[in-house]
Amino acid sequence: PKKLPYSSKSAFSICYDKSFLSLLVPPPKGGTCHHCGLFGKLRCSQCLQTYYCSADCQKKDWPAHRVVCDPIKQKLVLHYLMSVVITYYHICNSAYSWIRSKCWQKLCTMNTAFHLYLQVDCIINSIKCFFNKRVASFFSQLMGKHCSVTGVDILQEEVRLSFAVDVVLPDSGKCLVVSEKKLPEDEDSPHCANSIAKFVSLSIGDEFSGVVSHIQNPETFFCQRMQSQLAELEVSLNEYCEQFPSSPSFRPAAGNACCAQFTGDNLWYRAAVRAYASEDTVLVDYMDYGNSDSLPLARLRPIIPSLMDLPAQAIRCSLAGVKPPLGTWTSEGISYMKKLVKDKVLSVKIVDKESSRSVVELTDASVTPVVNISSLLVKEGCAAEELRMALPAARVSDVEFPSIPLAQADTANKRMCQWVKLALNQMLRVIVCTVYNPGEFYCQISNKLLALNSLNKSLSEYCQKTPPDVFEPKNGDPCCAFYSEDGNWYRAVVQNVTSNGTVQVSFVDYGNTEEVPLDNIRQISSSFLELPFQAIKCWLSGIKPGNSKWNPEATTRFHRYTSGLELQATVTSLSEDGAGVELTDNSTDCPKMINEILTSEKLAVKEYSSLKLLFSCLIVINIHAQFWLHSQLLQLTTSLGHWKSIELSVDETVSVWVTEVVSPDLFYAVPVQNRGKKKCSLSCNKQPFQPKLGEACCAQFSGNGNWYRAVVLEASQSAVKVLYGDYGNTETLPLSKVLPITDSYLKLPFQTITCSLAGIEKAEWSPLVLGKLKKLLLKQCVTITVKGINGNVNLVTVEKHSDNGSLNIADKLLKEGLVKPCSAENLHSEHQGTYFGLITSVCLF
Repeated sequence: PKKLPYSSKSAFSICYDKSFLSLLVPPPKGGTCHHCGLFGKLRCSQCLQTYYCSADCQKKDWPAHRVVCDPIKQKLVLHYLMSVVITYYHICNSAYSWIRSKCWQKLCTMNTAFHLYLQVDCIINSIKCFFNKRVASFFSQLMGKHCSVTGVDILQEEVRLSFAVDVVLPDSGKCLVVSEKKLPEDEDSPHCANSIAKFVSLSIGDEFSGVVSHIQNPETFFCQRMQSQLAELEVSLNEYCEQFPSSPSFRPAAGNACCAQFTGDNLWYRAAVRAYASEDTVLVDYMDYGNSDSLPLARLRPIIPSLMDLPAQAIRCSLAGVKPPLGTWTSEGISYMKKLVKDKVLSVKIVDKESSRSVVELTDASVTPVVNISSLLVKEGCAAEELRMALPAARVSDVEFPSIPLAQADTANKRMCQWVKLALNQMLRVIVCTVYNPGEFYCQISNKLLALNSLNKSLSEYCQKTPPDVFEPKNGDPCCAFYSEDGNWYRAVVQNVTSNGTVQVSFVDYGNTEEVPLDNIRQISSSFLELPFQAIKCWLSGIKPGNSKWNPEATTRFHRYTSGLELQATVTSLSEDGAGVELTDNSTDCPKMINEILTSEKLAVKEYSSLKLLFSCLIVINIHAQFWLHSQLLQLTTSLGHWKSIELSVDETVSVWVTEVVSPDLFYAVPVQNRGKKKCSLSCNKQPFQPKLGEACCAQFSGNGNWYRAVVLEASQSAVKVLYGDYGNTETLPLSKVLPITDSYLKLPFQTITCSLAGIEKAEWSPLVLGKLKKLLLKQCVTITVKGINGNVNLVTVEKHSDNGSLNIADKLLKEGLVKPCSAENLHSEHQGTYFGLITSVCLF
């Protein structure tokens, strides 16, 4: 075809009406916002399938959408698009056609961009696009897309005009070459790379050495793997960016990748645009570090494909086993974690996956012993311990119907089945979901209910698409079962297949059972078995029915006390059949122990097994052996001098600082006014010293290297266990850390006051009691009043003062049902008699 120079007398020149320009409206497009449900025209720039009404909705929906977002691959066919010819199709409205033709010719001659809607078999008055054979595979990429075209050449074919153009798809930011000859580029508009970033692929169980690059809090931080090619990439990236000046026309869309100049060091890094803060300011996330920045557009540059080959190195993480101590993370806790991981190479282990995050364990192997970051945060009170399990990763789109023989799939699924694992003395928050009686009920861990609800929703969608005749259930098989009462599908295990075509199943996340028709059973995909079965079979420990069976009144009352409440469960025993627990209702100011309530209402009686009785005796023996040992040690004299402990009289009141808490029967305190350290001179006898049991000495405390007065509790050829006489704490030290003490340092009595709480009955103390007592007393200033003395052990009442008044510790424990009161007769015999007599009386009850 011949070139047709621009002329006002072209083949389509007619008189026209300018009002027709108002008809040039782009075809309507859009859909329902994936986040709020309103109409929206914006689309995800990666998959181009999901619509949004605003950038704010897209930002809020991104954590969920990124899991299912499937980026469109555009690189494969770009080099085939060598010639794109845009030609007018059959013309019906000549005036309208003239306007389109006139504008088009003018744009082409000016080498400017024109927005065009590409659609095969367009409606009349649209421009139809023809591709050569080599670009036929690119056809699907252009369907329904907006693009920009720049006129390159004008051709004439008989009565029709044809235009050779350069095509730019804004979604990809990549120019499509339209001829064999490379077109000159505008220096102000360098070509962008595909903005779809790759991410580091990790699986549960992976372990690597890495550094923490950015911390928001222990629940959201970013790690980088060591030995990556990031350093080499950043050198190339900075060299590339220095070659290009800023361009006012470069305005990357939200979600697109680019190069960004960090305000902290003015170096260039790979980044993704999060949103526009203003007309010329953007918020970016640095994809290799995890931190964010607010930048003017002048500090952004387009990125080329070679700089996107390395996956984004920032791995979004959440610390395993911890949660905020008070609902939100404190600045102190965040600062402490930053201090623990700063400039350190850590061992990072993936233990779970939560949406877009990897749940990790961080350990510091540079010190001995190895330090676990989660444990340190819990120990310092910066975090609370949390039990975590794998979250379900199953979505209907991920579920594949079995392609292996069904028998093999059933066997594989059986091996994947797992239940929630518990530990003895573990404390957790639970919801009672099914009750048969106080001796058999089922609990769910409350912080896993969201994960379970998400799994149930995906499971129902999966079952609705699964045919009913592909599964022959057998006893013990995991499956999906339809629950008739609410019309939903749940995970279950087959208990029995009856001859009349029904299946007895147990719903493994709730504990109830039901007989289900065979056509309401589906084979379960292994992806739905990643979350452990949530129903924990339990019984109330320490009580039993008054008769051989639980009566309906006890079951009704128990159901009333537990229904709809989040309870605290303490695991007291474990077996293959379930867990014995103590349930506590903390929803009121006065916590209620469900086990004790049923006993007090005569709906249950206490249960004592011979093993538990023996264990109780050993506990009491151990406690009172400590009493006896400490009382005897504090009365010994040594060859190096006479020493004694501080003496108090009955009814004497003293303000003390509690240094150690062993149990309600045994804790240590020092008078507030004598709380200063009694440090021994390092010039004391530095001769060979072999300490003896009960001997006073100088001991070098490992915590600060200072020397303090102490008493020997145990001694061997290489180590010695000491009690610091002025503080009440104990420590095992090497022999070199212990020296003899002179008489001059023994004139002042040892300041430790050995105490036992008055007014309560001796018992086997549960972790709940010990934890509560430590919270109330340890490292606290309180007032004690002596009610009795046995040797060097003081039976005391304890009051804690605050702005709201005084709190009696024994009364507090009694009110919460954690301890029992002790009568005056028992009080006298218990604390004025010998300890071995007490041990005998307890063991014979």
